[in-house]
Amino acid sequence: MQTVGRVAVIGGGTMGSGIAYVTALAGFPTGLYDVFPQQLTQARAYHNTLLDKGVHKGRLSPADAEASAARITYTGDLAEALTDADMVIEAAPENMALKKELFGQFETLVGDEAILGSNTSSLPITEIATAVSKRERVIGVHFFNPAPVMQLIEIIRGIETSQASVEAVVEFARQLGKEPVVVKDFPGFVTTRVGLMLISEAIFALQEGVAERDELDKAMKLGYNLPMGPLALADLIGLDVALHILDAMFDNYKDARYRAPILLRKMVQAGHLGRKAGRGFYDY
Repeated sequence: MQTVGRVAVIGGGTMGSGIAYVTALAGFPTGLYDVFPQQLTQARAYHNTLLDKGVHKGRLSPADAEASAARITYTGDLAEALTDADMVIEAAPENMALKKELFGQFETLVGDEAILGSNTSSLPITEIATAVSKRERVIGVHFFNPAPVMQLIEIIRGIETSQASVEAVVEFARQLGKEPVVVKDFPGFVTTRVGLMLISEAIFALQEGVAERDELDKAMKLGYNLPMGPLALADLIGLDVALHILDAMFDNYKDARYRAPILLRKMVQAGHLGRKAGRGFYDY
């Protein structure tokens, strides 16, 4: 089985910086790339904060924290980030054209055996793989936010993804201390498809006046033992992100189940995007 020695994480935003922290903490030298220097500065500060908290709470020794920090290279040079990488994890925005452009570059800058992973939560791995010639090494590696806390990694097998690539990524996920689940390449996979249906139906229920916001979220939390209600979860994900995913699933499946609630669309139009905007279904 192919083993992973060095990791490259492409994208220094919320997900990418979280993934880089996880890989470095697990002992993997990690190159973190972003085209925007400010993102890398923010990622470094985020990592330092997490490591300091780990030491303060006794989960990490000062030496372990220092070693983890030293494993991360922050760079705006894609070639530098990809040097000697055995595992690439793309964590760029959910834009197919951008992802295919990046994967085309990856293939020219990494070795023939390097695994090319995407952290996409909804875009087809099979289509992303068309940007490279060795499509058997392209795979979905879907982390969850916040990556340092959430235990699941959803591993998505494209039509041409090899069994060897799947096995290598399953083992890699376990080395990170995560729980892998392997799924097929359908729009929304499992977690996004089912999770967005829960959020969508909750918004429909709110839109139709079945229950008020607080009562609806309370009912779902207590009735299904959820850590937060679906409306609060929508705010955490970002209402614009939720809308984009629902529209993408509707376009792919042509099934009315995946239509977006008009209330969600209107809130996005108004700029009420959830936590990141200070206002969504709740005020922050």
